[in-house]
Amino acid sequence: MGRQGQSARLGEAFERLDAAFRGENAEVLLRQDPSGIAPERALVFETVVSITRFQNAAANAGFELLIEDPLGDDYDIPEEMVDDYVDAASPTLYATMPSTSDLQRLLSLWRSYQAQEDAERGLAPWWTLFSMLSDIRVWGPQDRLTPEVRAELAYRLNQGDDQPLRLELEIWPTANATLRRRWLRDSRAKIEALGGRILASSEIDETDFVYQAVLAEMPADAVREMLANPMAPEGVANLDGLQFILPQMVAQSLPDDSDAAQPLEDALESFSEDAPIRAVLLDGTPIAGHPALNNGVVIEDVHDLVRLSQVEHRRHATAMASLILRGDLQADGDPVPDARLLSIPILIDDAHGASSPNDRLFVDLVHVALARAFLGEDALAPEAHLVNFSVGIRQGHFAGRIGSLARLLDWWSERHGILFMVAAGNVSDDLNVAGTTFTAFDDADQTERRRLVESAQKESRQFRTLMAPGEAMNVLTVGASSQDLSAPRIGPPTGSIILNDADDPYPAVSSAIGLGAFRSIKPDFIAPAGEHELRASSSADGVRLRVVDRTQRSGLNVATVQRGAANTYKTRGTSCANALSSRSALFSLAALTDADGPFAEQPLSPRDKALLTKALCVNASSWPTAAVEKFTAEFAPNPRRHAQAREEVCRYYGHGLLNDQRMREAPAQGATLVGLGTLRKDRAAIFDVPLPPSLSGERIGRSMVVTVAWFTPIRVTRARYRLAALDAVPHGYDLFGEFTEDDGWALAMKSGQLDANLIKRGTVWSRRLTHSNPIVPNFTTDLRLPVRVQCRDSSGGGLSPDDDIRFALAISMELEAETNYDIREELETALRVGVRQEG
Repeated sequence: MGRQGQSARLGEAFERLDAAFRGENAEVLLRQDPSGIAPERALVFETVVSITRFQNAAANAGFELLIEDPLGDDYDIPEEMVDDYVDAASPTLYATMPSTSDLQRLLSLWRSYQAQEDAERGLAPWWTLFSMLSDIRVWGPQDRLTPEVRAELAYRLNQGDDQPLRLELEIWPTANATLRRRWLRDSRAKIEALGGRILASSEIDETDFVYQAVLAEMPADAVREMLANPMAPEGVANLDGLQFILPQMVAQSLPDDSDAAQPLEDALESFSEDAPIRAVLLDGTPIAGHPALNNGVVIEDVHDLVRLSQVEHRRHATAMASLILRGDLQADGDPVPDARLLSIPILIDDAHGASSPNDRLFVDLVHVALARAFLGEDALAPEAHLVNFSVGIRQGHFAGRIGSLARLLDWWSERHGILFMVAAGNVSDDLNVAGTTFTAFDDADQTERRRLVESAQKESRQFRTLMAPGEAMNVLTVGASSQDLSAPRIGPPTGSIILNDADDPYPAVSSAIGLGAFRSIKPDFIAPAGEHELRASSSADGVRLRVVDRTQRSGLNVATVQRGAANTYKTRGTSCANALSSRSALFSLAALTDADGPFAEQPLSPRDKALLTKALCVNASSWPTAAVEKFTAEFAPNPRRHAQAREEVCRYYGHGLLNDQRMREAPAQGATLVGLGTLRKDRAAIFDVPLPPSLSGERIGRSMVVTVAWFTPIRVTRARYRLAALDAVPHGYDLFGEFTEDDGWALAMKSGQLDANLIKRGTVWSRRLTHSNPIVPNFTTDLRLPVRVQCRDSSGGGLSPDDDIRFALAISMELEAETNYDIREELETALRVGVRQEG
């Protein structure tokens, strides 16, 4: 459009701003205009193309940038700008918090732009912004009340009885604490004026993380009025200091209605009271005195909730503790070596399951629990490195925006080196399978049933997405595989539908599906969660499938208490998968640090333990047969859409099914090598990986998995929220010292399964390679393969050159057939690979 076109289109907004500043009292005049641009009122710039390094340019002009947010493909580009930008459009919203001097500076910049002047040093992105600006406005009710929030509030209002509703009002996370507290007072006054009351407030003001919010109880009529007239000048949705208005965040674990239980059959080896606490459970209250848990669980009632949970209802947390410490009590039962579990209750158990206190802000509840566990001289679990979070947020399906709870976990991971294992969430709604009949579905074979179910899941995807905080970037999100660990004693009853086969695990229909934030691979992997039985019934347009949740025929056997006796029962779901994965992570740590492990003589910090186990979890996961078949089915109709087909598989499987055994030890015909390092932006570290001499020149199938895991610093003010991205590449030379592009690290291998772009989006990079030539190239006996791990800024300028990014590397090599030599023994002395900094 050019400068003249933009001046004509946006001139009125800037003229109103200029006129206000020429008045006697600029601030008063500006505030009299409900839609006017005013000091300390969030100012929004909408652009048709994102502006590189705009955050830095905003800072140079004195603006505090609070949000940089992609607006999506459905953004309505102004008609005058369509021809110029439609092909390259990436609409982006920038929200700032200007002072009076900031606004005057903005006017000055605009006048210079209009006058065809060149931008000052460091301010060129402002000129770019002005040329691509589609709108300039204040942050308003349409931003504070998203469509998803409006729908959820309407749903809660329709539950009847005109009961008051509880809302969370999130204050703008500006660094100006004085301003935040003033807005807090304004919010309190407005809520009380409308007949409501403040139940709780929270202020978390940490380096790189700010959260300020209030929990308010509002009359139902006031909420209805807000939804009907969000633009009302005196309404809550027009409070300047509010970023978001949300329904109260209610954390929950789903109820287990089964009343069948069996006595504990075998005596179990006790836990040592002297064992260190290596993991933290955030859940309800477990029954620590159960014979399966005795001495293994330490309960710290940080929030004074234990007294509110009756013993007979403490089922979910007891089940989680049982699975973490003992695994399936029928299939396993062995205690986690040299470890105990700290439980900090954050839910109240009752007959309907467990849920968070209704008079507390849940983000604050979690933050306080974590601070008590890990910080200070009297920290409850200073040696722990893992937090099991098998709690979901009611109606908290991921819809593209990372929530405050996920941001909190991301911040804790990076700042304090904690690995959060998070359940993907269970979808309790029935699945409607259209385009078939009950008889046809009942008569269909397994392949056809799966096809119909997957089609139904795809059609209802927006209602089956990850449950918060599963979208978080730094956590490991675990989905559910419909899979028992001990064979059911009886066969399925007549009419039951089971989509998994004994030797072919399949994702549970109730398991929430990805992708995650910024289309990253989520869930990270799936794990056994108990076999899921389905029941089919006719519906208006097909078949309705319901997960059977009361059966004791199948599931994972866990500890419980019933009628005062120490019993066991069977349960299932993503929480179970997450607990078993946490158990696997603790066993992998024991293998790394025991007398025969690669770190036997080297003390590891909690951060290093967290990163190593994070890397090994993904390294030990791979697509089962069902995932490969799903990819083939997705890929076949359109071979050009291979990347989309891989994404579709990752929504359900992530990196694959976790192999518990490979978490504890190397492959039977192979070896796993691990390493640790630290990088800064635009730097690299080289790991010299030894090659098994016996492989040279052999004809044998082989595979290799290279995995890098890290915790990225985050910046919530950036559209590219993840600051640090790491990956591993060949150092650039083949076995004979010649430069090569062979990404099989010169072992004549090729990439398989996951797309190279797909694995770059999260905080675990994992590439799987299989042989492209059955003959291994010849090499000398002392040759080492240089694996180059490199770090880049993935945010467009947010990663500081002084930020140290700690990471873990895991490399698994495996042969397809038995041989007369043992490559693990050949590499025994070098299982912990050395690292050298590049340059």
